[in-house]
Amino acid sequence: MKRRRLAGSIAALACLAGPLALASPAAGAPSLHVECLGAPTAAPTVILESGAFGTADDWAAALPDLAIGGRVCAYDRSGVGRSPKGEDGKDVIAIATELKRLLDDLGEDKPVILVGHSNGALYVEAFAALWPGRVAGLAYVNGVNSTALADPRLVADLGRERQLAEWAADAGAIGIAALAAPSVVKAERLPPEAARRKAHALSQPWRLRIARDEDRGIVPGLATVAGLGGSPPSIPTAALISSLGRTPELAAAWAAAEAIPAERARCGWVLRAIGATHVSPLSRDRAWLVAAVDWLRSLPPSSPCADIGH
Repeated sequence: MKRRRLAGSIAALACLAGPLALASPAAGAPSLHVECLGAPTAAPTVILESGAFGTADDWAAALPDLAIGGRVCAYDRSGVGRSPKGEDGKDVIAIATELKRLLDDLGEDKPVILVGHSNGALYVEAFAALWPGRVAGLAYVNGVNSTALADPRLVADLGRERQLAEWAADAGAIGIAALAAPSVVKAERLPPEAARRKAHALSQPWRLRIARDEDRGIVPGLATVAGLGGSPPSIPTAALISSLGRTPELAAAWAAAEAIPAERARCGWVLRAIGATHVSPLSRDRAWLVAAVDWLRSLPPSSPCADIGH
């Protein structure tokens, strides 16, 4: 099994497509789709950030479980899922800034817990580096973060993913994506309505182009966020690791990089989800995700967690 579920997902969309020159769609409204569950409590609100070619619907199974402990929100970046198109050429800083505006619109003036899955972890890491005072905790779920830049094997793996993303966008342009999307989504074991919505999103050529453009920005984004210093060690951080690699060596390299933000945090927890896949902590194996978030929610403000081991 591949380390990253994205490769398996978009390969099904991409396998019959060749390179095409694609035109940009018209600009849409600036508002973002967001879905929140749970009543506000003393615990921080939890914000869920999806990975490459992911949508807010990726969290549909986990949302009710997370909402037991307080307010939780999943959203779609501009041009992703059910959000309208925003600015062209968004980089990692623009995406983090977009999230900041969303929090302002939601009235979230207190620090929040940010959860990033896969490539989405880089966006929450960027947010934490830019506005650490607005972050009560971080949870990386098989999270790509800026430490990956130091390992050429991981950069090369992201390059292979980027090529698949290019092919997936080309597949959308010639109508193949609409045929492959239902089977791609079925493998994620989403609730039926969430699966239908995500399959629809993956059938839209302009959304696939935006997802491709996001993927193009990941490796440059690693350098940008590394230059910002990554996520501050002062922020409590959980790293949930379960993804597999093409080889045992690559799997070990990814696992090592994914653990670093939690290992360097003054208050960190590394959870190794044995038997889980790259996406299953969002659905079938979501108990791991709930455990990470509940731990972050349980911490008192500004706690150094001196007695918490890694």
